[in-house]
Amino acid sequence: MTSWQFITSFLYSCGKITLGLLLHPYQTMQSLIQEKAFLWLTFLPSAVFVLAKVIWFFILVPLVRYVFSCHISSFFGCALIPLFANWLVLFCVYWQILLMYLALRFFISFRD
Repeated sequence: MTSWQFITSFLYSCGKITLGLLLHPYQTMQSLIQEKAFLWLTFLPSAVFVLAKVIWFFILVPLVRYVFSCHISSFFGCALIPLFANWLVLFCVYWQILLMYLALRFFISFRD
């Protein structure tokens, strides 16, 4: 197996598990706990949160404020920035709590 095939296979697996954790977390977490190969993806919401915060503070907000001059104009997107930020934070926090609960539940259930 070449390195390109390995990278492609790894990214496909991570993407499939990520989509599973979003769409049907119960079944996906159950299989993650049983197989233990990609168990580190349990902390995916925290990584998404950190990455979103970095992009948010250093790229998106300064760009929107520079382009639309939020202090001067009455662009409605400027008012939506805090709303979307709060939504993203709450989504990541609740998603992480759900995944940690499911992980704990399946760890206890599948003890040897």
